[in-house]
Amino acid sequence: MKLQADLKKIHAAGGDVVAATVDPISTSRSVAQQLKLGFPILQDMDHHLGDAFGDYHLVTGGMDMGSVDNHAVFVLDKRGVVRWKDMAGDTMNVDEGDILRALAQA
Repeated sequence: MKLQADLKKIHAAGGDVVAATVDPISTSRSVAQQLKLGFPILQDMDHHLGDAFGDYHLVTGGMDMGSVDNHAVFVLDKRGVVRWKDMAGDTMNVDEGDILRALAQA
């Protein structure tokens, strides 16, 4: 996972990584162990985080699976202000340079 590989650089720039998912804790724990993740995964079953960051929406038309959160990456400064985001629907790989530039501007 790219975010895991870039974790030291992100920490050095004053950032941190936290993941959020609607998956059960047992699933997140398994994923974290398999990928040897060095950051926490929060459970957002009620979509509080997805809603707060504008990432939660209702799917309409076609194969409607109900309400979903998109894959996304957010960079927040030390005060919790969103400095950069990528609604990465197809991939969770983001350029470390984008994250580091966003942190430098905070």
